[in-house]
Amino acid sequence: MIFISRILLFLILFVPASWTVTTRKNAAIKAASKDYANAKYEASVASHLLLGTEFGINSPNSSYNLALSYHYNEQLEEAQAAYLGLIGSANPMIASFASNQNGILLGKQEKYKEALEAFKFALIKDPLNEPARYNYELLSRWLEENEDQNQEDQDKEDEEQKDKEDQEQEKQDQDKDKENKKDGEGDEKTEEDEASESEKKDDKSGEKSQEEKDSQEPSDMESDLSEREKSKEQMKERLKEMNLSPEQASQILDAMNAAELRYIQQNKKKPTKRPEKGLPDW
Repeated sequence: MIFISRILLFLILFVPASWTVTTRKNAAIKAASKDYANAKYEASVASHLLLGTEFGINSPNSSYNLALSYHYNEQLEEAQAAYLGLIGSANPMIASFASNQNGILLGKQEKYKEALEAFKFALIKDPLNEPARYNYELLSRWLEENEDQNQEDQDKEDEEQKDKEDQEQEKQDQDKDKENKKDGEGDEKTEEDEASESEKKDDKSGEKSQEEKDSQEPSDMESDLSEREKSKEQMKERLKEMNLSPEQASQILDAMNAAELRYIQQNKKKPTKRPEKGLPDW
């Protein structure tokens, strides 16, 4: 009797708890379905996520509704990831619907060939999927009619990309040239530097010529003085032969010495160093 009473007490305590969990789960399922049906897609996303996290409900139907809720709530990345996760579903109908929806997203991304493959896969999974068939035929016809235009667009895009790369390369080359020019400024000679060096060379050449000329002048004067010394000696000899008195001979020699002095003064050595530019010649 006591044993039976304990069993009854256990059943009384356990049954309400399981009833509570079941009640909450059913309420969550109804709430998720209601949110989706009323196009409250943000709330539908939250309620369907709650089904998975709180109650472990991740059935293909629930996951597909979550993917659609993402899609219509403009959460396109999450929606596409959810569709791709359902393509391998064991339920061929769910896999077909998911692949068709993924094709629609790929078309919006202008990935037309990939979208066509997605529609084709949807038909393989479920040949009776009429939306997928319509999308496949429509996109196939559009691609055939616009093949030339698509090629032109692709060529134009490739050309623009090439022009962009060429411009970037040209900019890099210009920057590199600027860096090289900046690094070599200390080594390269400017036109002003070359002109200054040329002027210095001319100045040195002029100074050298002047020095050579001046060095020749003393030699010429020494030659003249030597000739005059000889003439003086010859004159002394002639004076002796003329039997002149010492006073007369002295007067003639003094006159010759005075003339020689004037000659030396007139031929003083000229300065050999040129005056510096911009300074007076003191």
